[in-house]
Amino acid sequence: MPPNTATPPLSARKRKVKRMNRSIKHLLLVMVSVLTLLSGQAVAQVLSLDQTIQMALKNNDKIKQYREKFEQAKSADREALGNFLPSVTLQAGYNHMNDPLSIDLSPIRDAMMQMQAGNQVEFSNVYELLQGQPALTSEQRATLYTEYSSGLDNILPAFKETLKDQDYRTASLVATQPLFMGGKLLAAKKFSAAEKRAAKVELTSIQNEIIREAVNNYLAIVLLQQTVKTREGVLTGMHQHRQNAQRLLDQGLIARYDLLRAEVAVSDADRNLFDERNNLELAMVAFRNTLGLDDDTPVTIYDTLIFHSVSDSLISFREQAYSSQPILHMISEKKKAASQKYAVERSKFLPQLVGFGKYELYDNDLSALEPRWIVGVQLSMNIFNGFKDHYRLSAAKSLKREVNFLEAGAKRQVNLWVNKSYRDMRNAETRYQKLEASVVLAKESVRLNDKRFQTGLGTSLEVIDAQLSLEKNLIERLISLYNYYKSLTDLLVAAGHPRDVVTTWNSEE
Repeated sequence: MPPNTATPPLSARKRKVKRMNRSIKHLLLVMVSVLTLLSGQAVAQVLSLDQTIQMALKNNDKIKQYREKFEQAKSADREALGNFLPSVTLQAGYNHMNDPLSIDLSPIRDAMMQMQAGNQVEFSNVYELLQGQPALTSEQRATLYTEYSSGLDNILPAFKETLKDQDYRTASLVATQPLFMGGKLLAAKKFSAAEKRAAKVELTSIQNEIIREAVNNYLAIVLLQQTVKTREGVLTGMHQHRQNAQRLLDQGLIARYDLLRAEVAVSDADRNLFDERNNLELAMVAFRNTLGLDDDTPVTIYDTLIFHSVSDSLISFREQAYSSQPILHMISEKKKAASQKYAVERSKFLPQLVGFGKYELYDNDLSALEPRWIVGVQLSMNIFNGFKDHYRLSAAKSLKREVNFLEAGAKRQVNLWVNKSYRDMRNAETRYQKLEASVVLAKESVRLNDKRFQTGLGTSLEVIDAQLSLEKNLIERLISLYNYYKSLTDLLVAAGHPRDVVTTWNSEE
């Protein structure tokens, strides 16, 4: 007969059993640690519920994924801060033109020489007249003009200048500093900050989901371990009943049918036990997967399902959810981001002022028309671009309204989540407590029917039915307790405090 795992929740016996369980668990942890140090070999790691949660938060791949996503949001926020700082660019190049860049003013030089030589000839003629000499003849004028032209040609430089060689280098530093962008830079910074906070809240939400998954897997293993133990006890009872039936058949006190019925019951109990052990192995695989462990990593759980009451009311859990639920916080940050997106789109209707500066590093290759450095400001404003900015602004307004509706809907969903989880928890608690009387009655029924069978007053079917009824009530009570903690975990996730399940699990009433 399986041991009675369900005792009154507030009895002295229960408190004693709980203290003994904790002492056994602590002793096992110490023994495992000592064996590990002495042998240096891999032994099964004994995990408590709190250690399970810590390992899941550390090793789970999904949490690592969203942690990297949060790091990306942090980098994007720092990037937005860089928009307020000046940008400095180094521009360099090597160029080749089809011809050198030059200017030729030779026609002006020739005209100046002709005019100056003619004037010199006329001055010479006036001078001769003032000296009382006859005017210069045409031959004399031509000779003097040739002499003066030749002299001016030797004196005046060539009016042809090369501004840039055919091959030249360029290297310059260009700096730009935004002065006024219509509020776009500030809005972009606030947007990135909201996205960073949203990514952090999303990471918290994923951590809460992984905690729930880890706790549920842990509870499933504890449940299946106790279920296997219960079915082992039932199988032992079935074997004992079969032995009694064989003895009574040998004595001629019962029919062979009763023995066959006992053998069928043993076979059914053995099959049920085999199924539960397979379910336990599958639960261990899921448990290791949540904790980010390999399938061959040895893990052991020594724990039992023991009832601990929760006194918080539905209103208390609802208030916690409204203040701590990560989904609501994430929507709040998305709402701020939507407002900043609207500010960014609105800034496109305002003028933009930018300061700039440029400094040339290779002054030898600069032409006379190019400065070594230059600074200034530039003002730009979009006048018309096909109403694209107007429609983007309209879309940003719609996005703000969409997030408002999303927030209202999310609050209703969280309220429904809290209500369902709370009621499921209370229903499981009531069912667990009500099944205690059924377990006591089933145990007494097994005892009486076994006595009746051994005295020849009862049948094998009555004994088997009584044992199956006891098994059913014991397992249903364990399942009710499992559903109680599972619903409690879901309720605490909804309230935003999933790790509080450890406090309830380890509480000492």
